[in-house]
Amino acid sequence: MVAQDSTYRILYRDIDQMGVLYYSRYLDLFEMGRTEWARSQGFSYRDMEEVLGLMLPVTEATCRYRDGLRFDEVAIVRTSIAAWSRTTIRYAFEVFEQETQRLCATGEVELACVTRDTKKPHVLPEAFTAIMKKVALDKKGRRPR
Repeated sequence: MVAQDSTYRILYRDIDQMGVLYYSRYLDLFEMGRTEWARSQGFSYRDMEEVLGLMLPVTEATCRYRDGLRFDEVAIVRTSIAAWSRTTIRYAFEVFEQETQRLCATGEVELACVTRDTKKPHVLPEAFTAIMKKVALDKKGRRPR
C-alpha cells in the first residue's frame, strides 16, 4: 500500500505529568493520519458525508506504545491501508520521532461505512474503493493487475 506521512509538533497541552505524549493523543494522531491519507489520494471525508450522506465511525482501535514523544518533538505519522471489505476499511499507523526516526507507536483503526441518517451499514463509496484498489500492493510489493 502507498503510505502517507504527516507531521505534528507535540504541544505542551499534549503531554502528561511524566512529560510524554498522553496515551490517548496517539488516537488523535491516527485520525490526522487517515484524514491526510484520504486527502492525498483525492478523497474528501467531508464530501462523503455532505454529498453521499455516508459516515465512517470507528469500530475498533489498537495502539502499541514503544517510546514516548516529548514536548516540542515532531511526530511523523505514517499511514497506510491494512485491509478493506465492502463496508469497512482498516488503516495501519506507525508513529516516529522525526529527528531520531525512533519508532514510538504502531496501531490500527477500523472504520465501518454507515448512512448518516439511519446509521445502518452501507457499502463503501465506489470512488473510495477505486482509490484503495489503485494503491494496493501484492505481497511482493507489486500493483495487482
